[in-house]
Amino acid sequence: MLLRGTAIVSLLTLLSRILGFVRDLLVARLLGASLFADAFFVAFRIPNLLRSFVAEGALTSAFAPTFSTSLCKGKEEAAATFGRVSGFLLVITIPLSLLGIIYAPEVIRLIAPGFAVNSEKFELCVLLTRIMMPYIACVSFIAMINSALNALAIFGASAWAQVIMNLVLIAGALAALPFDPRTTTTILAVSVLIGGVIQIFAQIPAVRRGGLSLRPSVELGHRDIREVLRLMIPATIGASVYQITIFFATLLASLLAEGSVSWLFYADRVAQFPLGIFSIALASVLLPALANASAADDHDTFRGGLSNSLRYTSFIIIPMAFGIWALALPITELLFERGAFSHQSSLMTSRALQALAFGLWATSCYSMIVRAFIAKKDTITPTLIGVGSLIIYVITALLMMGRVEPHGDLLSESVAHMQSALYSFIPWHTTLGHVGLGAASSVAALCSLVIIVALFTRRIGSFPWCAFVMSTVRSTCASVVMTVAVTWVVARGFSAAASVAAGLAVAVPVYILACKTLRSPELGETVEVIQRLSKRAPRHT
Repeated sequence: MLLRGTAIVSLLTLLSRILGFVRDLLVARLLGASLFADAFFVAFRIPNLLRSFVAEGALTSAFAPTFSTSLCKGKEEAAATFGRVSGFLLVITIPLSLLGIIYAPEVIRLIAPGFAVNSEKFELCVLLTRIMMPYIACVSFIAMINSALNALAIFGASAWAQVIMNLVLIAGALAALPFDPRTTTTILAVSVLIGGVIQIFAQIPAVRRGGLSLRPSVELGHRDIREVLRLMIPATIGASVYQITIFFATLLASLLAEGSVSWLFYADRVAQFPLGIFSIALASVLLPALANASAADDHDTFRGGLSNSLRYTSFIIIPMAFGIWALALPITELLFERGAFSHQSSLMTSRALQALAFGLWATSCYSMIVRAFIAKKDTITPTLIGVGSLIIYVITALLMMGRVEPHGDLLSESVAHMQSALYSFIPWHTTLGHVGLGAASSVAALCSLVIIVALFTRRIGSFPWCAFVMSTVRSTCASVVMTVAVTWVVARGFSAAASVAAGLAVAVPVYILACKTLRSPELGETVEVIQRLSKRAPRHT
């Protein structure tokens, strides 16, 4: 069930990513890199930033275990909890949207202070922000619906919603083709809001099949709401830590050679692909499964579900990480090297990508174990580990990026002083520039994984770590063999597109053959799921 649900969500997510790529191509054709594009992307970033706090992070973490506890008491109680949290969401998101609309100019000055210099760009960004701000309410409902349906073993709601969203945005972009850039950005902004509403209505059949209703019930004093609030507060802090980490990464990169911020940004876009296709899909299915098992005190199912998710993570993510490392340069050349993006930029981006690739496995495994804590209604421990990870990242980055020379401004002076103090305690340091920042991210991910495994073992007690370790060892050995073959292909001197195509054509069969030789049980389990899915169309509603 776990692997089948993940497969369905992964396929829909892959379709969504492809449609997203088409959407980006259309928007790039319409707006290019103009002030209109800048205004649209900044305005769209604001509700998406709020989404990470209210919806996908904090809300899901708080709602899933609360809903599972109600589900153990019966579907009627679960439906009542769903209605209460729906009402709670309206109470939060409607005022939040109104505040965003009213104070849009102040928000833009905070997020993009440079826009104030250009009155046309600033005013357009304010208008677009006000149009798209209610999207936060829509995406919050989608996150809650997805969590509830996953708990009811109805998979793919959120991923299907993203497919619909991208289709609406593509339709909006096509409709905007005859118009001037300012009208085009307005049409795109309206498309975002329309897409958000359609996303919700598209979930009605699945919601009804699950015995739920979208009709809200405002009972703010109910114990379900108190439980959600109790779990949401530390989860929101945890989401803040993630945003602060991104802020520090950008801040430190801005002190390095020109282009460092962009090289890291593009490298991270590529590195996030396997996480978005597999890890996030698996985690979204895993959380309600673990929450259901925890609510029912089914310890065997709880341990088995988490163990399986960790095994599958090693089986899928380790070869992806090795493959990204081996194909980093041709991937970067194929995706980005055109126009102002030079071959030197490809080299710098590929090196950062290789550094980030080392942390993909740890990041994925960490996210799975975090779901186990959340399923146990513990959102404080992951938050504290997140704070620790931030500290580890900053220290490691300062040690690996190279000494910053003060230039008279407060930022460079502060960083230079921090480095001097740090070097007096830790004599080892190196000069890797932006690659050091990528490596620091991987180091922090690995340290976070070690810490959370130690705390999880202490809390849970016995756990089948042996199966996970053996899966990791087998996948690593098979990936090493695969990497040797891929590296040989890349060394043939093909074009970027040919190198990527040939590398993938070699990597997949070599990895499968190596896993078969090592008798990997995950290979057989994956084949069985693929065979079952091929015999019937996947249900995503």
